[in-house]
Amino acid sequence: MTKDGRPFLVLGSPGGLRIFPSLVQIIVNIIDFGMDLDEAIEAPRFFASSGNGKARPLVVEARIPEEVRKDLEKLGHTLTLKEDYDKYFGGAQGLLFVRDKGLILGGADSRRDGVGAGY
Repeated sequence: MTKDGRPFLVLGSPGGLRIFPSLVQIIVNIIDFGMDLDEAIEAPRFFASSGNGKARPLVVEARIPEEVRKDLEKLGHTLTLKEDYDKYFGGAQGLLFVRDKGLILGGADSRRDGVGAGY
């Protein structure tokens, strides 16, 4: 992603169909919720999909609060619960450019092996 025509955020993740939703959730966490890169990558995730015009169960990480899960069920969602930091949701790695401080921050997902490193 760019901001003002310059690199702002670089993200990637394995995960098949879950790559794009995972990356969008990370981007929303940073831009809309003001999280730092590591916090955004580590936040609990969910995955929604459909087939033949019908919603499939909403897959959620167990770290999503129980109250939220119950509210989703009250709205008619069927939930499939995955373990904390489940590899099902990918394993994002990223770089965040903090231009006003001259920094490039790296972030790595606990769901997979990896580490942010610099020189």
